[in-house]
Amino acid sequence: MDKFVSKVMKELEFEAETYNIPIIRESERQLLFKTVYENKPKRILEIGTAIGFSALLMATANDDAIIDTVEKDTKRFERAKKAIEDANMTERINCISGDADKVISELSGNYDFVYLDGPKGQYLNHLKKIEKILSEKAVIVADNVLFKGLVKSVEYPPHRYRTIVVRLREYLEYVNREYSTVIYEEGDGMAISFRNK
Repeated sequence: MDKFVSKVMKELEFEAETYNIPIIRESERQLLFKTVYENKPKRILEIGTAIGFSALLMATANDDAIIDTVEKDTKRFERAKKAIEDANMTERINCISGDADKVISELSGNYDFVYLDGPKGQYLNHLKKIEKILSEKAVIVADNVLFKGLVKSVEYPPHRYRTIVVRLREYLEYVNREYSTVIYEEGDGMAISFRNK
């Protein structure tokens, strides 16, 4: 890994821990890295940049990948942009500020790989919109799909999580039906779906 990228990623990790900013967990990092490395996508779309850690991780997994990453929160977007500049990755990682629904409708071309890590209750909505710009053999990775273990639980979810849990279950039903999907239960769960068309 490039020394600039490594240094920036360590700084982002420290910030995330210090200020309680959600970034990809250690257990899921290796899985995301491996999936990008093995599939070698040319174009990656990330929904939910946060401060740029996972975008940098994916960029290091495949030197040929160009990444478009979308973040709604202005402060996090600005921090991610700076991190990507500090890592000398501006030619490969394009930070887009805005609501994912709107941004997705303005994107064009084919994406080989999608990493969903934005609002959990919007995964299915976002995926259905993204499908119009997916390549035939695209890979979709969705993080936190088991959401605190509540998605697989037979117990009724607490009221404040009910909508997210129901929507994540709908997402998993959809990708299990329409894609070839594997769910990894490490951490908060990660679904990797391969397009068959």
